[in-house]
Amino acid sequence: PFQRRGTLIQPIGAPLTDYHGLLAAPGREIDLAEVVRQVGARRFRFSGLVAGADHIQGALRPSMIADLSRGYEAYVAGRPAGFMKDKRRRARRMAEALGPLSFTFGADEGGILDFILDLKRQQMRRTGQHDVFASPWTIPFLRHLAGQSSHDFGLRFAVLRAGSQVVAAEVGLRSGDAYHLWFPVYNVDFARFSPGALMTLEALRAGSEAGIAVFDFGPGEEHYKREFADPRALVAEGLVTADSLLAAIKVTADSTLAAVPLAHRALAQAGLRLDRRWDRIAACQPTLEGQALAVSESVVALGRRHPKASAGLGLGLGMGLGLLGLAMD
Repeated sequence: PFQRRGTLIQPIGAPLTDYHGLLAAPGREIDLAEVVRQVGARRFRFSGLVAGADHIQGALRPSMIADLSRGYEAYVAGRPAGFMKDKRRRARRMAEALGPLSFTFGADEGGILDFILDLKRQQMRRTGQHDVFASPWTIPFLRHLAGQSSHDFGLRFAVLRAGSQVVAAEVGLRSGDAYHLWFPVYNVDFARFSPGALMTLEALRAGSEAGIAVFDFGPGEEHYKREFADPRALVAEGLVTADSLLAAIKVTADSTLAAVPLAHRALAQAGLRLDRRWDRIAACQPTLEGQALAVSESVVALGRRHPKASAGLGLGLGMGLGLLGLAMD
């Protein structure tokens, strides 16, 4: 399943989808480049390709999983003692400063989805990321999911309060006995209490009581994920190119830079960050006009975050790469 952006195809639901894969008979050997050609595209970008990821050229990342199959207490026993001690201390201090702590885990109540979206959009603006919720389809999609009522599928909202105020919240997606954390937020005024971590621990407890056996934190080993979860199956992030010219350009660039490993590594990492930024823009903005405007805003945000960079070279290169990527697609 895919969505088309010109001659680029992406996993359906990008950039809100963390996992994706090809629907095919078990054991079938598939040439993804040929699949891309057959659907009339030139490139296929993915960030969490499962099933057969070890056969794909690209960066491999582990899925970070919290195993609750033996219950919450068994899960806690497997985490570092110092981590749990620290969180209990922070919970006591927050209760003393702000009032008794309370937690809910279930359907949207009192506009919690709007609260999460507002804080998440503030965070994206603060960190210079493209605002995925400024697109014409992402918020309606989440509201549609929030309206689904099923005991084992749909959005769940984890909300931690101190006294009468919400200090952290998160919306995730349940499917059977698995739960995927999606959009966590917390009130930055109370960061010293680690409200996001306390909220996540309570969500793990409540989820276990509700029959959830797997808490999925998504691909990538960011520090906050390692505190709660352990690496499991690998997924792939990369690009499949069905255009011979583009493929030849990539091979030539890789061959040229191979003689300078440090430069090659640095450019590859920078290119991956740019790819992620442009892919998010392309996914959220179906029209060329919307994409061009988003690229311009993204370049301005990059300039604010990196003021020491050359305005002419750094921003010009960023704009050039962004518009080139859009034009290629």
